[in-house]
Amino acid sequence: MEKPVSKIKKILVAAAAGIAVIGVSSAAAAVISGATGTVTERQTFARNDVAQVITSGSFVDVAGGAVTVRVPAGQKRMLDARYTAETLCSGGGWCSARIVVTRTSPAGGTSELLPASGTDFSFDAPGDNWEGHALERTSNYLAAGVYRVHVQAAVVAGATSLRLDDTHLAVEVIRP
Repeated sequence: MEKPVSKIKKILVAAAAGIAVIGVSSAAAAVISGATGTVTERQTFARNDVAQVITSGSFVDVAGGAVTVRVPAGQKRMLDARYTAETLCSGGGWCSARIVVTRTSPAGGTSELLPASGTDFSFDAPGDNWEGHALERTSNYLAAGVYRVHVQAAVVAGATSLRLDDTHLAVEVIRP
């Protein structure tokens, strides 16, 4: 038979471990951000089955990887954009991709959808043959206007080329 003290110690140790896990979970949740919407209002797609080779160390637009969306006057909308492609990254380093939005009417700036990782996001890396890769990003709520959502790619840290084929961009416009 166990002594009552050792049962109490076990309970206290288990409780302390549970509190520690909750504390770690809370700390991790503090760096996670997100957004919610209610209804997907519309979906727009762009597809391209012609191969393109990217050799630029700076982001350049991907052929066939753009759509135009409109946010009605007096409204705001969030975007959810997904991009998939068959890829082949060559050289050293890695190949990066991102999705950006440019306000075209009224004229405005360009911003990377979230999370905005720049070239820190490795879309593909050398060492494998053709593979399918995907990227999904969201915007904050955008004000009324016309926007161009487009995919960009670059080679990073010694990569020499990124070949993209059979690409697909899907953009959902979401109400608050």
